Amino acid sequence: MPVARPAFTPFLLLGPLTASLPGWLIDRVLAHAIATMQARHRAVFDRFAPNSPAYDPQNGAVGIIISPLDLGIDLFLQLDPVKSVLRRATDRDRVSAQATILGPLPALLQLLEGTSDGDALFFSRTLKIKGRTDVVVALRNALDGETIDVRAAIGESFGMMGPIARRALALAERGYHRLDRDMTRFAHAFAGPTDKRQAGLVRQIDDLAQRLASAEGQIRRRQPSRAKGPSATLAKADAIINGGAIGGYANSTIDDFAAPAVDASTPKQDETI
Repeated sequence: MPVARPAFTPFLLLGPLTASLPGWLIDRVLAHAIATMQARHRAVFDRFAPNSPAYDPQNGAVGIIISPLDLGIDLFLQLDPVKSVLRRATDRDRVSAQATILGPLPALLQLLEGTSDGDALFFSRTLKIKGRTDVVVALRNALDGETIDVRAAIGESFGMMGPIARRALALAERGYHRLDRDMTRFAHAFAGPTDKRQAGLVRQIDDLAQRLASAEGQIRRRQPSRAKGPSATLAKADAIINGGAIGGYANSTIDDFAAPAVDASTPKQDETI
């Protein structure tokens, strides 16, 4: 049985850097990214028009919180056919959002580009959903219907500097993959023995549970069936324990251990020998 472990990706190293950046700069980059995305893939956003099933008449345009767990920042995505919004999430955004998607940033990018099976990401709990599942399903279906290339979008957004940006992005990707391999080896070196020990304990618990169930079944089969109901004394004792004695046991003059009463119609026997 595999042991689940929190995402350990190179983006964890970007968390302190992201936290130190000015908020306005992050929002500016996010606004540029969503504008480029909507210009290149308008069909994705057209699926969230006011007449779509995912549209919420009370809250207006569909709002989703995207939470990359390894980046340490929550994003608010508002899907609108005219002008969508992507920014750092506020407390008000978290309250008004219809759904939340949580997971490591690489898995979120795979969902965006369609390079991985969206259903597999959710069923394996790599990505988790909170709130309205139908909204997330509608977003996944919209993304599956488009061919999205994040690298091309980044290069295009730099205009004449696009070739330089693409070369820089390629270098960054190679560095990312090298660092990802190193971090994976590091994680296995430290967490591997613990994972094996935990997996062994899980197997032992399963084995003990099966043995206990088998023993209980054997005891049930060997136990003789009792057709008769409980005796009057046991019933009265049970009533006393439950606080409701039969016929008011506290005031009863009946002695369970007294000799049986003699019927007057029965002739008295001679006690002489």
